[in-house]
Amino acid sequence: MSDTDAPNRWDSALWAAIVPWLEEAYPAEGCGLILEDSRGRWNFRRCENVIDRYHKLDPEQYPRTSKDFYMIDPREFIAADERGEAVAVIVHSHPDAGDYFSDSDVEAALMPRQTPQEPVEPIYPGADYLVVSVRQGEAVAASLFRFDEESGKFERTRRFDADVLTRRAVDAPTTG
Repeated sequence: MSDTDAPNRWDSALWAAIVPWLEEAYPAEGCGLILEDSRGRWNFRRCENVIDRYHKLDPEQYPRTSKDFYMIDPREFIAADERGEAVAVIVHSHPDAGDYFSDSDVEAALMPRQTPQEPVEPIYPGADYLVVSVRQGEAVAASLFRFDEESGKFERTRRFDADVLTRRAVDAPTTG
């Protein structure tokens, strides 16, 4: 069992930070980062989905919008590193769709390869991906995905149902 599989990591306070943010983003894809500090504590950081800005500047290179894609500002990752935080989980929602790791999600999570002979490598080694299904503005399910080095693919390691997502603590942690 890895650290992201540990049941106490996924407490109601964490869901209380994640779920409302992703529901507020609806009907667009919402996104954020679960960051781990030097003491091993998790904190959810809300991130802006910047894909619409990129799409507006260069729709040919960035044909997708926040309706069906997300992009976290790369400066979020740099700032986390500068604060001494590690990216434990990259979070995003799928509006009116399931909690699966889509082909686009896989492509965005892997290093580009010039040839098929090059190894398949994740951009953020060690980080998991949480995909939350938000239907009609309500989070209904979530799945955690992890890169498997042997298969070179992302595998679902855990699924959370609506009951878990709606058990929210009154005192949610501060989010960035």
